Amino acid sequence: MIKHWAVFAISTMALAACDIVRVPGGDHENQTRPVIPEGAPGPPPPTVPVTDPWGEGEEPIEVPVSQEEPGQDETVPTHDEAPTDDTPDPIEDPAGPSDTLDEDPIDTVDVAPDPEPAPEPLPVKFEYYAPGDLLPGSGFGRVDETIYAPEMVFPIKSAPTFLNSQVYRFGGGVGGDQCDPSNYSMPWRDNFCETRTSNRTTPLCSVNKVHQGQDLRTGTAAECLQMRAQTPSERGLHDAVAVEDGIIQYIGSYSLKLKGTETGFIYSYVHLNMRRLQVEELDTVKAGDVIGVVSNDFGGTPTTYHLHFEIKAPIEGEGIVHVPPYMSLVSAYERREGGIGRVVEDDTVEVASAPVIIDPTWLID
Repeated sequence: MIKHWAVFAISTMALAACDIVRVPGGDHENQTRPVIPEGAPGPPPPTVPVTDPWGEGEEPIEVPVSQEEPGQDETVPTHDEAPTDDTPDPIEDPAGPSDTLDEDPIDTVDVAPDPEPAPEPLPVKFEYYAPGDLLPGSGFGRVDETIYAPEMVFPIKSAPTFLNSQVYRFGGGVGGDQCDPSNYSMPWRDNFCETRTSNRTTPLCSVNKVHQGQDLRTGTAAECLQMRAQTPSERGLHDAVAVEDGIIQYIGSYSLKLKGTETGFIYSYVHLNMRRLQVEELDTVKAGDVIGVVSNDFGGTPTTYHLHFEIKAPIEGEGIVHVPPYMSLVSAYERREGGIGRVVEDDTVEVASAPVIIDPTWLID
């Protein structure tokens, strides 16, 4: 009997001990335990000691940073606190969490597009002396860079052309042959305001008795000789064209006048072959239309083979007067040739005042 009571007492103490271990901290009959679905594996075993398994205490559970959900760690040091281990500071990403938070952010740099290649420079097609730089002893030129007719077509259709004096070069008042090759060479030379004996004038020249236009030789020295062999009625190798849309205003014995539609300018063509004109008075023409051929008609007295070209334009305070055509011709020739003209230095400026002895009979036009 004593043995049975001893066994009963020991069993009772063991059960009491098991209750104390199984339900620590209070009345286990009233505890609300979490419901664990049957067969569920349950949470993973803790990696640190758990002192409050039911979450009743105030002390937070220490969990390694690597196992926390983003944004739930209150124990991770902020940027204002020095880190306590070797873990790098997190990098904020406005687009959300990134797998490369430990990499330095890449700065994006706006790269400017490649610049457009510079256009190829236009080739030099001819050379010319500056406006107003007349031959020494030939008069007092007008230094004027103005392109009075910036849109005009060059008056010679296609032939090589050389601007220079017909009086103060070979074949003129200085003697020699007009077909001399030096007359068909660069550079060009202005001859607006050259000295003449006839009483022609313009307020843009400093003296009276002047040349009111620009002389143009066409072709080559060999073609000059070829024209010499032609009869007067057929003489001419190179076409002259209208420089602007307009109307043929006047045809004389050795001159033709074209009035431009857009500008109202009056363009004079002198010394064409008047028997080979392609137009009549009051005809309308387009810029570039052929109107005749370059020759040497000068009434009953022939002159050298060339075109004398003039521009009359309205000038404030002066009316419609002769203006220098030189730079307008330079600009138009550049367009015709698809290149540029190059200004060259004049090595004869220092003797510009030296007189030139010429035959007065050549000082007509």
